[in-house]
Amino acid sequence: MAAEYPGSVRAARRGDLQQLVDLRMRFLGETAHEEPRLRLLPDARQRTEQALPVWMGQDDRVLLVAETPAEGDEEHGELVGYAMGFLNVWPPVFQSQHVGEIAECYIAESSRGKGLGGALVKLLTEVLLGRGATVLRAAVPVTNPGARAQLDAAGYAPLQFVMERRLNAL
Repeated sequence: MAAEYPGSVRAARRGDLQQLVDLRMRFLGETAHEEPRLRLLPDARQRTEQALPVWMGQDDRVLLVAETPAEGDEEHGELVGYAMGFLNVWPPVFQSQHVGEIAECYIAESSRGKGLGGALVKLLTEVLLGRGATVLRAAVPVTNPGARAQLDAAGYAPLQFVMERRLNAL
């Protein structure tokens, strides 16, 4: 059992953007290292810098952060993790459920094992449920057994097996 995290988990703010970009680049780099098909695109930083402010401004999107406790006269601590989620509301003719999706959840390596991932997922779940989600889904790379185990423990169960074929390999 992970120890309770001593920092805070909260909604992201505009002032968090640079640290969020840095964290997301670490996430993308680790994911690409674990699975080469998820390689980091050359313009990934630029795309992230453009996308995160848009994500933060949309009502159906949620961006949360985990930060260390502030030290000394600092107003905020260092960001060490984030979670992104969104709500899909489909017309009843297509689907009768409002699906909340956990799009990404990342914890800096030095902060893992302290309950951060669970705290972020818990808050993200609460926010999505509060916005009307009736079902929650999460996509996890096959190379991340730790995240899969955490989702299993939280009551998630496999729904689909997604396969991929690169078209440039024909």
